[in-house]
Amino acid sequence: MASGQSHGLGVGSGSIIDYGGGVIEYRQTGKLLPAFKVNIADITGFSVRKATRQDKKNGASAFQQMLVLQGSGTELASCPVNHGTAAKVEEWIRAHPSYRGNVPQHAPVPAQATIADELAKLAELRDTGVLSPDEFARAKAKLLD
Repeated sequence: MASGQSHGLGVGSGSIIDYGGGVIEYRQTGKLLPAFKVNIADITGFSVRKATRQDKKNGASAFQQMLVLQGSGTELASCPVNHGTAAKVEEWIRAHPSYRGNVPQHAPVPAQATIADELAKLAELRDTGVLSPDEFARAKAKLLD
């Protein structure tokens, strides 16, 4: 099993183990097994809710909340946490370089900027005599279609 770097979240809040490459797991205080293991890049949202009767049957205490990690319209993970822990987990994940909001997105060049650039190039070719006015008009019409 690959080892990761542990990041404590404070007394009673557990820890996050970062395995690199954007994969993390959360371990509750006093537990050996992870409550969840996810790829940070898959996380699109966070929510906290009260523990339901079913959550309590599955081990959540009446004093805990349920942390839910969401991704692409689905629930990636949920686990019971002490009050205040959900905010610490969310803050830690949002600060991670692999979190969606922190990864530079390559925005497509707007189509109009590309067309404007091409028109400017065509006009320059026309003005320098490389294109005749008729060739310029045909190329411009083709570009604008």
